[in-house]
Amino acid sequence: MDFSCQHFAAERCRSCELLPLQVPGSVSRKQLLLRQLFPEVDLQQLQYCSNPAGSRIRARMAVDWKQSLLGFGFFDQRHQVVPVEDCPLHHPRITQSIPVLREFLLRAQLTPFDPDRNSGELKFVVLTAAPDTGQVMVQWVLRSQEAVSRIRSVWRKLAPADRDLVHVMGVGIQPLRTSQIGAETELCVSEETSLKIRFGNLPLFFGPGSFIQTNHEMATRLYSAAGQRITEGIPGPVLDLYCGAGGFGLTAASHGRAVLGLEKSATALENARRSAELMQVAAEFRQCSLESDPTMLAVDGYFSTIICNPPRRGLDPASLALIQRLAPQRVLYSSCSPQTLARDLQLLAGQFQPIWMQGFDMFPLTEHFEVLCELERTGGKS
Repeated sequence: MDFSCQHFAAERCRSCELLPLQVPGSVSRKQLLLRQLFPEVDLQQLQYCSNPAGSRIRARMAVDWKQSLLGFGFFDQRHQVVPVEDCPLHHPRITQSIPVLREFLLRAQLTPFDPDRNSGELKFVVLTAAPDTGQVMVQWVLRSQEAVSRIRSVWRKLAPADRDLVHVMGVGIQPLRTSQIGAETELCVSEETSLKIRFGNLPLFFGPGSFIQTNHEMATRLYSAAGQRITEGIPGPVLDLYCGAGGFGLTAASHGRAVLGLEKSATALENARRSAELMQVAAEFRQCSLESDPTMLAVDGYFSTIICNPPRRGLDPASLALIQRLAPQRVLYSSCSPQTLARDLQLLAGQFQPIWMQGFDMFPLTEHFEVLCELERTGGKS
């Protein structure tokens, strides 16, 4: 099935740079890149959704302060807002929520942030849709707490129909003069603090500022593939680094493994524990940042498998050192950057070698995708 986009055709948006290749061509391009980067690995066929329409359940959108009617869209490379409110990749509930949020924004008197003048409050709005319930979670990323009381007031007066759509709302504070999305402080506005999204048999809870895999279908396949590799691997407990809301660790726990997850976000850990309780599995989650808390490097005991899902920049030195010291039989590494993965595999090469790999087209029609790689220990502890 060919995918079309009126915004790409009209040259308003060029975010999907591989759209002219359509899905088959873009998938072949990504598979070729993996083969070139990892010629010796047992490379599986890249997983993809045949129809990308509506596949993205998370959107980070900016508001155009230059228009009289505030328009939602995306920042381009020149930091100009591309007016795209109905991206065909977005889950329909994200698009349906835009009019509600525009009215909310006006009632709360949120002025869009202008980075050139360093004025205004609203930097981004982050939207997440739960496909199984149709509920939406919203995070307003602001420069200060100046508008928080107004946001709470408007939320309390929100119509029941709008509450049925927007189930969770939060505020993230990012005071720096930057377009950075991540917030330094997170506040909850709604009574409910997290959104439940089911990935196959895996129920996960997310707060407004949580990391979430963007493509629901591909994330479901990714967790399923990880579960299969764990099941077929060497039995024993599992250590989950950068565990977030617990997607990989809880997958391992659902296959009967005892799991310890490490994560620096208190909100993510609270949600991971909530999922573990719901699933009734043996999973423990601890708050820590290995970089800022070196004592966590003293984590001892035997782990047959270490799972890691680091940010795009890859493994931090402390996590790398922990993997090398614990020397598990297997490492399961999920990466959103094949180039960073290649670098980290070189750093681990003295102890581990990649034995299996598969790509997942998490970002259809773009150059980006997720990679799951399994490594086997070849040497002793470093």
